Amino acid sequence: MVRPERRTRADVVAAVVIAAVVVLVAAIVWWTSDARATLSRPAASPVPTLKPAIAVPTALRQVWEAPSARTSLPLVVSGAVVTGDGRAMQGRDPATGDVLWSYERDLDLCGVTWVYNYAVAVYPDVRGCGQVSTVDARTGMRGPARTSYADKQVTLSGDGTTVLSAGDTRLEMWRSDMVRMLSYGALDAPLNPGKSASPLCRFTSAAASSTAVSVLEACPNQADVRLTLLRPSDEEDTPELKYVPQKGVADGSGARVVAVSDTTTALYVPTPKPRLDIVDETGATIDSTVVPAAPSPEATTSRAGDLITWWTGDALMVFSATNLKYRYTVAASGANAPVGPATIMAGKLLVPVTSGYDVFDPATGAGERNIPLQRPAGKGPVVPAVAGTTLLEQRGGELVALSG
Repeated sequence: MVRPERRTRADVVAAVVIAAVVVLVAAIVWWTSDARATLSRPAASPVPTLKPAIAVPTALRQVWEAPSARTSLPLVVSGAVVTGDGRAMQGRDPATGDVLWSYERDLDLCGVTWVYNYAVAVYPDVRGCGQVSTVDARTGMRGPARTSYADKQVTLSGDGTTVLSAGDTRLEMWRSDMVRMLSYGALDAPLNPGKSASPLCRFTSAAASSTAVSVLEACPNQADVRLTLLRPSDEEDTPELKYVPQKGVADGSGARVVAVSDTTTALYVPTPKPRLDIVDETGATIDSTVVPAAPSPEATTSRAGDLITWWTGDALMVFSATNLKYRYTVAASGANAPVGPATIMAGKLLVPVTSGYDVFDPATGAGERNIPLQRPAGKGPVVPAVAGTTLLEQRGGELVALSG
């Protein structure tokens, strides 16, 4: 019979030491982890579905405001108004501004956007603004996440079905599950043999639809910028692409991608005269509209129902969202001028103007009436959106809610 082994004092001491080391390592991992640095407070109950407005109000008054420096437009997602400021992304009640849920990390936000029913928060790390978290806007529960290399500053945009994150040297497009559909530009290290890790060109402007990305690039040793048309392919890092040279359009001239619809691009070019070119997927210019004056650096675009509206700084140009065909312009009338892009409420086009809001027939551009409203000046463009019967305005770093 084999004699059983006996544990010695050294064996016990070794086991205790190993256990202590495991506990210490686990504590260090937890202490330095993203989980410890995250504070997530889900909603007490699901956010109610919003009921659409049945009429445009005859008067407006401010009902609440909140800081939201990390959004560029009002975000209405699954019944919640989503704000982003400092380190926190919050879902708010549209009528009262009360916080229904929140998500916060120990880092300042790079930006906040949305896709489907998710609010999307982007945070920085040592590889740039590539730490991405999503929150179900109806419940406040955490959703899919991703991390990747990115520039230290990025611009976020989306059409509700995809998200575009674009910096100076790299851009990515993500699906609602945060899977990367398309990437283009610089890498911190090559993924494939022969693929450069260094940027060849600098991105000056970009926009996307759910099926295509258009980006203006300023490249070394080239006097003119080029428009690059990108479409997802089987491999996300090798998208289909087409270069469209912009002869005579120099870097710093103010040229920009205004909007992308399906595979069609609206491109502002300043020479030989200011105009908006409509470029198809082959790179051919299929239409062109003269722009009365060079747009402001703060010029802003919005989707308003079946329309795309582009606030140029002192006027509002309106296009079909289907093919970007020019429809009409809302120009200044005396001292009363558009101060931002438009939104749709109860079937009417609402344009923020100096004196409040002008109401238009969206099909014809015929003016109907004015809703007076006083605003503080000097906060940049007024970007509106509608949440049920509440009218929202992004004014610089603040989100303001208005009601009748």
